[in-house]
Amino acid sequence: MYLFLPDEADAINFSRVEFLEQEVFTDLSGGKRKEMDLVIRAGLKDGGEEYVLVHTEFQSKRDLDFPERMFEYFSQLFLRYKKPIVPVAIFTDDSRWRKPVPDIYDISLRKRTYMHFEYHLIKLKHLDYRQFLESNNPLAFALMAKMDYKRSQRIRLRADFLRWILGAPINPARQSLLINFIETYIDLNRQEAVEFKSLVHEPEYKEVEKMITIYEKMGIEKGIQKGVQKGIQKGIQKGIQKGIQKGILEGKRETFRNLLEKRFGTLTSDHIKKIERIRSADRLDSLILDVLDADSINQLKL
Repeated sequence: MYLFLPDEADAINFSRVEFLEQEVFTDLSGGKRKEMDLVIRAGLKDGGEEYVLVHTEFQSKRDLDFPERMFEYFSQLFLRYKKPIVPVAIFTDDSRWRKPVPDIYDISLRKRTYMHFEYHLIKLKHLDYRQFLESNNPLAFALMAKMDYKRSQRIRLRADFLRWILGAPINPARQSLLINFIETYIDLNRQEAVEFKSLVHEPEYKEVEKMITIYEKMGIEKGIQKGVQKGIQKGIQKGIQKGIQKGILEGKRETFRNLLEKRFGTLTSDHIKKIERIRSADRLDSLILDVLDADSINQLKL
């Protein structure tokens, strides 16, 4: 909210925020059930017990029918809660639109407009990342990965984005989430990865190099040992690569364990065994994020 809608954010009391259960309604004309991505009930700074709803939709592709759908969601929410609604759509696709998706929806007959609906449309690829360089909002450093820049810049920008995230005053769970966003959306090919490794040796990227070393050190050692045990014919390189992946997985397990202990105290042996059985880095990333909102360890469904 502060990054893209600062005026609306200034009106919200963020100590009174509730993430609502996923809102579902039936499209009577189409006979389909539709789910809203994210609906938040938020208090107002000067509104006493009053609150607003912030409805956010995340889109991965252009959809010219999208404004009508946003209006349908808006109408359903208003009928259900009878409160002001701030509708927001964030498009994360990588295309540059020649024909933009409208941020309005009108119902008209002849020359008269009977209903005019507006919503906030944020198209990340149409934003210049340089506009956010002075931001003190760490989310900006991750979302820059989906903004507009030249292909030739991506190696250095990947290092810069990681450096800025590592320097932000945020807790390890949020830091891990933002780092994973960069790793996912600025994926490097083999040649680019070599150039990236060379780049982070520069003094200004000392913290980025340190992070990479922590993630890879254990994995490389295990990978070499496993590669040798399986035989030279399978290649030491393959062992190293597997080792790196295991090292990253173990690093995320360790982060998850530390967060759990900080939130809920010493873990039982049963909890530790369940964590060790997790073999998916994506699953661990999801659990790390869930820890922030969980009231007890049992809510995480390990």
